Amino acid sequence: MKNKVLIKSSEIKFSACHFLKEPRKCSRLHGHNYYVSAEISSNLDENYFVVDFFELKKQLKIIVAPLDHYILIPEKSEDLDIEIQNESIKIITKSGKRYVFPFSEVKFLPLPATTSELLAKYIHDQLKLRYFDKKIKVKIEESRSTCAIYED
Repeated sequence: MKNKVLIKSSEIKFSACHFLKEPRKCSRLHGHNYYVSAEISSNLDENYFVVDFFELKKQLKIIVAPLDHYILIPEKSEDLDIEIQNESIKIITKSGKRYVFPFSEVKFLPLPATTSELLAKYIHDQLKLRYFDKKIKVKIEESRSTCAIYED
């Protein structure tokens, strides 16, 4: 029999800026306050835990902290030309938009896009490195009415 634990806390969040592929409205530079929750399923361990709540909360905070207050750039995107120039990043989209950001304000992610769906998978994969023997479900809310979920 599997047991589950759920961590849903207003403390596990990050604020970030990004843009998506043309021609949608979200192709413009914009930001979100992302709220992250995780559900872990497993048999109970020798201490009768699925996982320690405090440890899971700590791990989630460690994973999302490097994303907080950055411009998220998908380094595996085929739709962006990315050039690193000294202390800045120059990005040109397929539609010809040009962005120049200070290098210190950009966080590159190994993703083809920075959609909530892929961000949920990214966080899931980071948790899976820590809890490889457990079933994991990650939810990212980018507004009160929209969220993306990734689970194994």
